[in-house]
Parts: sequence; C-alpha cells; structure tokens
Amino acid sequence: MKRRILLSLALVAIVALPHVRAAQNTAANKAAPPPRPALPPLRSLKTEPASLTLDDGRDERRVLVWGESASGQRFDVTDDAVLKSESPEIEIDNTGYIRPKGQGQAEVTVAIGTLKTKVPVTIRDAAVPEIHFVRDVQPVLSKLGCNAGTCHGAAKGKNGFKLSLRGYDPEFDYQALINDLSGRRFNRVNVDESLMLLKPTAEVPHEGRQPLKPGSREYHVLSQWITEGTKFEDPATNRAQSIEVLPSDVELDLPGRSQHLLVLAHYPDGSVREVTRDAILSSNNGDVAEVKEAVVTGLRRGEAAVLVRYEGCYATKLVTVMGDRTGYKWQEMAEYNYIDQFVDAKLKKMKTLPSELCTDAEFIRRVSLDLTGLPPTPERVRAFLSDKTKEKREKLIDVLLAGDDYNEFWANKWADLLQCNSEHLGEKGVWVFHDWIKQSLARNKPYDKFVRELLLAEGSSYLNPEVNYYRALRDPGKITEDVSQTFLGVRFNCNKCHDHPFEKWTQRQYYEFGAYFARLAIKRGSLGKENIRSFTGDLMQVPGEEIVYLKDDGEVQNPRTGMDVHPKVPVGEAAEPAKDADRRAAFVNWLASKDNPYFAEAMANRTWSYFFGRGIIDPVDDIRGSNPPSNPELLDALKDDFVQSGFDVRHLMRNICLSRTYQLSINKNKWNEDDNVNFSHAIPRRLSAEQMMDAIAIATGDRPKFKGMPSGMRPAELPDGIVAGNDFLALFGRPKRQSACECERTSNVTLAHALNLINGTTISDSLSAPANRIAKIVEGEKDDQKVVEDIYFSVLNRPPTDKELATVDFSTGTRLEVAQDLTWALMNSPAFLFNR
Repeated sequence: MKRRILLSLALVAIVALPHVRAAQNTAANKAAPPPRPALPPLRSLKTEPASLTLDDGRDERRVLVWGESASGQRFDVTDDAVLKSESPEIEIDNTGYIRPKGQGQAEVTVAIGTLKTKVPVTIRDAAVPEIHFVRDVQPVLSKLGCNAGTCHGAAKGKNGFKLSLRGYDPEFDYQALINDLSGRRFNRVNVDESLMLLKPTAEVPHEGRQPLKPGSREYHVLSQWITEGTKFEDPATNRAQSIEVLPSDVELDLPGRSQHLLVLAHYPDGSVREVTRDAILSSNNGDVAEVKEAVVTGLRRGEAAVLVRYEGCYATKLVTVMGDRTGYKWQEMAEYNYIDQFVDAKLKKMKTLPSELCTDAEFIRRVSLDLTGLPPTPERVRAFLSDKTKEKREKLIDVLLAGDDYNEFWANKWADLLQCNSEHLGEKGVWVFHDWIKQSLARNKPYDKFVRELLLAEGSSYLNPEVNYYRALRDPGKITEDVSQTFLGVRFNCNKCHDHPFEKWTQRQYYEFGAYFARLAIKRGSLGKENIRSFTGDLMQVPGEEIVYLKDDGEVQNPRTGMDVHPKVPVGEAAEPAKDADRRAAFVNWLASKDNPYFAEAMANRTWSYFFGRGIIDPVDDIRGSNPPSNPELLDALKDDFVQSGFDVRHLMRNICLSRTYQLSINKNKWNEDDNVNFSHAIPRRLSAEQMMDAIAIATGDRPKFKGMPSGMRPAELPDGIVAGNDFLALFGRPKRQSACECERTSNVTLAHALNLINGTTISDSLSAPANRIAKIVEGEKDDQKVVEDIYFSVLNRPPTDKELATVDFSTGTRLEVAQDLTWALMNSPAFLFNR
C-alpha cells in the first residue's frame, strides 16, 4: 500500500506534465516569426504570369517575380524586384500594381540588380467602367468585415442594421443599404457626408472603430458607387463563379521564407479579374505558416493549407515548409501493399524516414485492441511469440476479423454513430437496433447495402429494427445534418441559417437535401409506451413500438423565401423522384453510388482513423476544401480499393492492418520526430472506456457487472449509450449517443482520469476480488519470477525485461499483496492505458 501511495504521487505528476508542455509549446508558438533566410546567388528572373492582358481601366494586375538559383530552385523575390515601364499605356503604383492608361501594347521591365526580365502587357480598353455593387462594392464590404458574423452579418445584425452573412445574398444587402433609414445612408449631393462613409471612417461614432481609411482604394470604390447613383446589377452574371490562386505550388525551403499569392476571379462572361486585395486568406495551421496581406510565411517545418475566400468562391492552397534536412537520405524498405507505396511517396517528398517495425508483442496487442476492442489473453500472446512462421501476423488478422468479438466491438462503434440510446428508442428499441447492427456486421454486409437498408427503412420499430435510426433523429433538419455528417463526412449544420461561411455549401442546398425526407413520419404502434430509468435515475416514459411511414404529402420550406423546396442532391445528379414515389430511393441511389465523390471516401477515411488515431482528413466528419487530406493519393487509393471490393469493410481493414505503415513502432527517429500527419510512426492512442474496462477484466479475471444486465457482458455489448450506475464508462468517454459527431466520444487524459485509476473502485475492486486471476496465480505458482511473468503477460501483453524482473521484491509484503501492487502499478502505466 505504501508503494501505491508513492506511485500515486508520481502518476499525478505524469498526467500534469503534458499540460505543462502544452503551455510551453503555446508560448513558443507565439514567438516572433523566424528571420528571413539569405537567398543563394540567382542566375535568372521569371514572372508569373509571363504576360498580362488588361480588359478595362479597373483591371489592375500584379505579377509574381521568381529568382532561379544555379541548382534550378525557385525563390519568390517579388518584394525585391523593381518594376519600370516607359510605355505611356500603363502606370505602376508603389505596390507593384500595373494599371492601364491607354489602349495598345506595353512592356514592363522587372529587375533585381543586373538581372532583368520583361513582361508584355496588352491593354484591350483603358476606359474606366462604372462601379458595380456585386462586382466591386460587396467584395469591399466583405474585406472590411462589415458583413462578418461579429458585425452586421450577425443573425440579428448590429445596432439595428443587418447584412447577409459574408454577402451570400447580394439583393438583400442592396435593399438593406438603399432602403434602411429611408435611404439616408447616402448623401448624393455631398458624397463624402454619406453615412455609409462617415460610419466606417469613424467620422461619427462607430462600434467597429475605423475599418475604412479616408482616401484608400476601398474608400474610393464606395464613394464612386454613390456618386454614380448606387446602381445594382444581376448577381447571376456579375458574381464570380470560381477563383484561381497562383502559384500552383507553395514550397518553402526554410522557415522565414515567404511566398506572395495572387487570386484571380473568373466570371460567367469569361472575364478574369485579379482580386487579391479583396480576397480573405487564412492558414489552417498557424504554427507552420501564417498569412498576412496575401503573403505566406513559413514559421516551422510542416504542412499547412491556406483557405482563400472571395464572394462565395473558395480555394485551398497547400503550403510545405521543408526546413533544414542536411544529411537526409531515403532508405529503401519493403512495401507490404499499395498503402505503403503512397505513404512512402509522401515521406520521400517531405524528406522523412519511417520508424522501424513494432515488435511481435506490440503488434498482437495493437491489432487485437483495434479489431476486437480486447487485449490478447496471456495464452494467445505466448503462442504468438513462439510462432516462428512469416505469415503469423497475417493469420492473426484473419482470425480476429472472423471472430464474434469483432462484431461486438464494431457494433458498439456504429451504435455510437447511429445514436442507439433508450432516451429516444426505449429499452426494447435499443436492443433490437443494436442486434440488427451486430448481425449486419457478422454477415459482413456490404457498406452500401447497410446504408441503403438503414435509410430506406420503414415500418415497425420492433419488426424492422433499422427504422430506429429515424426514431433517434425524427426531425428532417437533424436527418439532413446527421446523414450528411455520418455518410458523406460533411457538416451541413453550418449552412442551415445561411450559406456556409467558409465552404461552397448553400442554405438552399440544406433544404433541398432535407426535402428528400419531408414526407417521412412517425406514429405510435400498438404496443404503447415503456417506462425506463433515465441516466439520472428518474423514471421517464418513452415511446414503445412506433411506425415509420411515408405521408402522401409534405414539403420543406426555405425560411428565407417561405417557398417549398424541391429535392436535389448537393453534388452531381440524382434521378428525379416520381410524383408519388418514395423520394428517399433516388437520394439513396445517389448517396451509396460508387460514383459519389464523398460516400466511399468518407468511410475509407473514417476507417483509417480508427487504426491510426487520426484521419487522412481530420476530423473525419469535417470534409471540406479548407481541411484537405494530408495524403490525397493515399485516400484515393483506399477509396478505390474499397469500391472495387464491393464496399467490403473487412477487406479495407485487412489491407490497413497488413500494411507496413500500420505495423510501425511508436519510437521515432531523427527524421520523423516532428511528423504527426504523414504516418511515419505509430501514435499512442488512449484506450476507450470499454477497452479499458475489458483490459482490466482480462488482467484480473474479474468481469464487470452492470445493473440489470446478464453477468459476464462486455461493456461493448451494452446496447444503450446511457449506462446507469457506471461512472467509469462515462468518465472515460463513452458517449450518450445524442450526436453524429465522432467528437462525442472523448479520449483525453486529465487529473480526474488519473485519480480514478489510482483510487477508483473499478481497478481496486477487481484487484481485491476473491478468487480472481491474481489470487489463483499466487496460489498455484510457487516461483515468484513466473508470477511476475504472468502478471506482465496479462496486463501489458508481453514478457518482462530482466530489469523489470529484478525490480519486484516479494519480501516487502505477502506474495498476494506484492502481486496486487505490481498489477495495480502496471495498470496505471502508459503501456497499459494506451494502444501503442
């Protein structure tokens, strides 16, 4: 017991250490950017684009200037270049923008020292067109932040004035500006006295301070628009339909190096305009790269994505900061399957070396926990370690995939995602729904068929258990959000009230999606209601049998227009539903198609994350342009393999586990110590609540007991997300199953977790249970060394080292006390708490 107290203090310190390190890392990340590295000698200059065409007097352009070294490496030297022109048809301002002054041909000379290059410029028309609200004014309002969620784009506007969020509704914004305050925002006689100019320049009190500077380009656009009569034009023909970002690749050799970006907007009439100054750019990884004024600067080695947003158009630019890799050399190694080929290709690009393979003991524990949720028994570990055949890892994978423990474990995961909880389904509902999920997995039902059956379900919640999914969701809005998040990996909830602020999804698409489920209804069945205990212990009444059926009518309305919305899929094309047919059929045929760009990809990515602790796109249920895959080629290969196998999930899991990538050690080397996204080494993952409880049971031989459940049940077999009377499962992250988000299940480690493991009843009761495994070992084995070996095999699934054997002293107490203390200490070690 004394030893347990001392170890308790040490373990508390171990748990606190990551928080200290995180604080240190946060402070370090806020340090000033690294200095700009010196450039090597340059041999030539080039520009991008190599030539320019200016369409009218408002078409102003910049060029990127590249300096090429003797080795052929390119560097952005735009800031160092001097641009001059003797052509009267153009002028160049002090920021490097080239603007037309007359129609014809011109030439710009770009120079750095003695190095020079020339840029031909064609001016089609130098006449200055009128200011357009959609093309010119709205981008300025967005850039200034006037229509942001923190300002007038808020749900209720700001100080009585509202604009659409980030300008998604140009007509609404125009009418708000023109008609609000009876048009008093504009002074057409003395334009500079217009409230639209006085407020943002802070000439009159303004909560948003001074986003607009008098005399600036933005000020001139707004002022000129008022002068010209505040005209409006058709958004369908005058709003950008796509954007392009230059250069095509952003690869920075060292931290401190920078790269300018140019943003080009493409319009329906075929015209192109540079809109860099009005585009909004941000980095998804501010520790690796920061963006200021369309200039990306590397902060440390790694990868980031720059999201570029302009008037409802989005683009993502990947940024690589290589860092100093002096001495790096790729080492050829065996590739077990296609997964390793794509992983290795990315590692070569990033000049990273993978770790060595994990040991056999590490592998059997890792793959057993990943495929079945259970650690291996001591007997299985001993047999596996003594097996000298080359195929033993492959054979083990096949055995685990074929067992019922696999079905129980993965049924528990799907019950999380499909929100199998008694609060909505009742006690019998959760049992029949959970059993349907398990039986589907036991038959290795193809994933597309599984989803089809689930989403086309109707009838009795007892006789057709799959309809319980709709009972858990009930509302067309929640169906829209959860179906898209679960089966497409896309979060549609952000575009319910307005167009998605950072992605291409629109509010209209949200309601078009929901329209497929508009006629779905639920009514009470013949078996009435059930009385159950809630997770707080209170008696509550929930539905008994319910019937999911289709109504003859029913539509979804767009709240902005008040009009009925016709069903339409957000990407690609779906067959038009017949007038009286089940609309869901057309939707599901589109959803579960091999041609759907999201369906197979989302499942392949989600499955990958269960074996590596993170997705290739992460989070796995947040697929979007601003959250790009770390290895798109690998994800495409996994998706294609999954589709070609007939959506066989076990086939996908088998290939993942057979890969060398999955079998790598957690131990890092010099060349991968900073890698957390490219799978060059295994990442320790904390055991889930159910895995931890099962691991304790196997180590001690004492099975947990759950109120009202048959004895000997695994935690993964519990059909309900709400487990009455078990604080351990709730503390360690078992979800209540009220959300489709993977984030509902938690795997963090805090002081509360450490204290529960040290002093909680779950471990202590199992250790002290009469006739448990530990007591039987001590009683039946007289050799102290073999007792220690057995405990190591049962807790850590490996034999002890010689040093570990020598550490255990049986003279400090009774043999049973020492064995219990050793088991307790090992259960509180990272080797037990994490899948490594």
